[in-house]
Amino acid sequence: MGAGPSLDDQFEAILRDRAVYPVFQPVVSVADRSVVGFEALARGPRGPYESAAALFHTAARLGRQADLDWLCADVAGERFMASASADLALFVNLDPYTLRGPFRQRLLDVFEDLMRERQVVIEITERAVTQDPPALMDAVMHARRLRGRVALDDVGVEPSSLAAMPLVNPDIIKIDRSVVQAHSPAWAVSHVINAVLHEAARSGAQILAEGIEDEEHLEVARSLGATLAQGYLFGRPGELPARVRVSTLELARVTPREVPVKTPFEMLSRTDPVNPTTEPLLAAMTGHIENQALHTDDSAILVVNVGHAGNLDDEARLRYGYITARGIEVYLLGHGVPRVPSGRVRGVPLDAGDPLVNERAALFIGSHYASGVFARETATGFDAGICYDRERVVEATLPLIRRLGRG
Repeated sequence: MGAGPSLDDQFEAILRDRAVYPVFQPVVSVADRSVVGFEALARGPRGPYESAAALFHTAARLGRQADLDWLCADVAGERFMASASADLALFVNLDPYTLRGPFRQRLLDVFEDLMRERQVVIEITERAVTQDPPALMDAVMHARRLRGRVALDDVGVEPSSLAAMPLVNPDIIKIDRSVVQAHSPAWAVSHVINAVLHEAARSGAQILAEGIEDEEHLEVARSLGATLAQGYLFGRPGELPARVRVSTLELARVTPREVPVKTPFEMLSRTDPVNPTTEPLLAAMTGHIENQALHTDDSAILVVNVGHAGNLDDEARLRYGYITARGIEVYLLGHGVPRVPSGRVRGVPLDAGDPLVNERAALFIGSHYASGVFARETATGFDAGICYDRERVVEATLPLIRRLGRG
């Protein structure tokens, strides 16, 4: 008797036959438990690929994640559009890296059709904040161009991504079940809560608490400032119900950030004082910003533009490598900079004609605090300044983040 198809062959057959099906879990208003929308979750046929985790693990291993993302979005959209849920929102998960692949337009077409007829919330896992920031920003901008909303999912799992929340600027912040159910140490939970509350107050984002399984969890959600909730207390994933009590709560829509084409110097010199500076003084100013990353207990991101790799000495490489060892994400830009300058530092080589080659910058973003040094070369040294306004530092970081995909 011959052997049956391999697991990989079974997976390929699932894609070919569109053999995934959606289940839906309600998202409710904390105030009265009325239904705001449903999150679409994927399931495979009975067997080794019945769970979403098995499906997506194999898809990632085989390089077929974009295909699976498109298929899941397509079948969920079809089912939701055929339902009587016109007044409800559909929450759909998306790996931002999919938007860099050949299925980009195909996936966008699915979401465009959905968004024309329904409210759609694109859920992006917080892992994408540090794994592929340019793809993340592209996904956010595309969703908002199509009038969709953006949710940052699983907040609290990756501490370093808390500092990147203002870069994503989500409409909805989904607090992970580990925070709600207090599976994390108390200090970590309070750190996440403070960062989320700070971001929600700044932007007007709504907080959604995941993992609500009993009344105690619901009380925790209220204490976290959550106005939305999801979990077994309100319903397990399943078929869309024929009738629900529709909430009158309106989902937040945060004012989107535009990614500037200007450089950090061009942006920050409009509002902050600039003075002639020597290279040693600029190094001292930059060191002050880097010391904040060295000594912070906060979740943080440090983005440094050295202009040219010749300005990066061994001492600086070691320093940046040590900063990453403390859990801080460090991105290093410059002409000729290697992709891995040191340790976990992410290098981004700049084109010789990039205006950033004639500038220097060190931009530090924590979950509550930000600061930055910005400078431009002159015939006699540098014009340089320091900014401590968090919003302006975040905005000045965006054009650098967009360049990370070139590395």
